[in-house]
Amino acid sequence: MKPTPKSQRKLILTHDVDWPFRGPGKAHVLARQDRFSPEIIQKVQTEDFNPYFGVPRVREIEEKFGVKSTFFFRPVYDDGCEVGEYSQTIRDLLAHGWEVGLHANNTAMQQDVDREKALIEKAAGTQIDGCRIHCLKICDNTYPNFAKAGIKYDSSISFDKHRIDSRNTGHLTRNGVVVFPITFMDAYLFTYMGQTEETIVPFIVKTVDQLYESGAEIQTLLWHDNAVMMRGGRVYPQLIEQLISRDITFLTGRQAFKQVQEATQR
Repeated sequence: MKPTPKSQRKLILTHDVDWPFRGPGKAHVLARQDRFSPEIIQKVQTEDFNPYFGVPRVREIEEKFGVKSTFFFRPVYDDGCEVGEYSQTIRDLLAHGWEVGLHANNTAMQQDVDREKALIEKAAGTQIDGCRIHCLKICDNTYPNFAKAGIKYDSSISFDKHRIDSRNTGHLTRNGVVVFPITFMDAYLFTYMGQTEETIVPFIVKTVDQLYESGAEIQTLLWHDNAVMMRGGRVYPQLIEQLISRDITFLTGRQAFKQVQEATQR
């Protein structure tokens, strides 16, 4: 395939907010303190600082480089707390140009999808368009249920977690729902693909270039908000800085969906 012209090279930035507002607790963090700098651990010990709440740090980084992204919030967290505890965070994101979507827990039953979407929309004070399923647990009824619930796009598909697969670029359609496969996920890169803090930025940048040169137009990046203060994940600013230099158009999920929709209507 021909290389994608630079004017058509697009990258969707996304973040999954997997942890409740209060985080996993001090004991959990201290048991994993090798993941963090001594300064972060000091704040955890003396200030009850929650280093898993990375939304403000992500915003700070993206504001610096002039890009916006999509944050997917779970409607109910593992400690039983609902997304309403994030309501102020969510509304502040929306007010300043970021997008918020549903990080669905259950998609097998229509009533679950409707209920979870309604919880996010109540916290946001507005309708949402996009979804990513927690742990990417797609089931047979997922996309029919999404379509009935009014979810316009999803980003829960990954065809291969052991390598960067060209099938995880672009978009496809399931039951009328536009799907953006996940091209890069921080967790997969650090585990299944064996990347390190030292190698991950050059690896992603090189692979991004290769995919565009091979004809990919849209790529999707998932960087968890709880990772931006951890070893490895804390290189997010360097990654964005490097990607900015590649003549790429950065998009939220909603912006990408609208571009796909417009292209199909021409």
